[in-house]
Amino acid sequence: MNTTVIPGAIHYNISYINYQYEYNGFPTILAIIPWIYMLPTLFVILKIFSIYLQTDWDNLEPGKNQHVFLSISLSLIFSYLFFIFDYIEVRLPATGYFTSYCAGMGPNHLLKMVIFFAFYSNYCAMAFPFLMPVIRLVILMYPKDYNKYNKIIMRIFVSLILIYPISCTFFLLPAIGTCKQLEYPYQFGSIWIYYYGAAFGLRNSTFYLANIIIWLSLAIIANVTLFYKLEKAKERLITLLYLIFYGTTSPMAYSTVIRPFSNELQICMVAWTFYRTHPVFNKALVNTEGASMERREHSRES
Repeated sequence: MNTTVIPGAIHYNISYINYQYEYNGFPTILAIIPWIYMLPTLFVILKIFSIYLQTDWDNLEPGKNQHVFLSISLSLIFSYLFFIFDYIEVRLPATGYFTSYCAGMGPNHLLKMVIFFAFYSNYCAMAFPFLMPVIRLVILMYPKDYNKYNKIIMRIFVSLILIYPISCTFFLLPAIGTCKQLEYPYQFGSIWIYYYGAAFGLRNSTFYLANIIIWLSLAIIANVTLFYKLEKAKERLITLLYLIFYGTTSPMAYSTVIRPFSNELQICMVAWTFYRTHPVFNKALVNTEGASMERREHSRES
């Protein structure tokens, strides 16, 4: 393909091929900062998912609900996957570290797959939070048979959520991935990965906006309904936290610089709020502290 027809593409451009990485200020800083809080958050996400995998759900324990743990685990996992692919798409190449490498190769489908997985994981991350208030509503409305109904809901909706992003990304099939120069305030050599040649000239922004409106509306309706069903003040507080940080994809900002941090805020708040407020983890913390106190008392007696 003639890369000169792709606006902003750097492929085979001698200036970019000869580019050598050097510290370029805020793009490098923005690529480092997220790992300070995203790595601990990954530990929390894995801890939550491990509870789901290790629990014997045939023997129900107080404070544990199979479908709650599965829905929040899937939501957090896909949110984290979106962070990874979005990072590879923008913040990592913006450092300039791979600029020469990208310039030395042509547009290709491997680069496009980075875009596809970023879009796919983002749409899944938008949809899965909707299941949480629905599951809790079923528990409130059918206290005796909620497990049976939630099992059906999860079986249907998890499958649909994993499939539906294809309908929002099909236009990428004929497209190819390209490396492009980022605009101001980024310096020369700061690039990002994008796509060119989508089917019917479609763009992701149309599907993205429609999904935000749909899932935002559904999540607000479900969470508000759940809020009025709950009676305890503590449960209301948790519901509000879910509504703010978990029920939707945060629409704070969509600029290249700010947007990723709003996504990461959502991931961290959901994971840490669930981890710090759910009785299962509080019990583990209490047991750990109790064991430490027993060891100290035993040492004094010795």
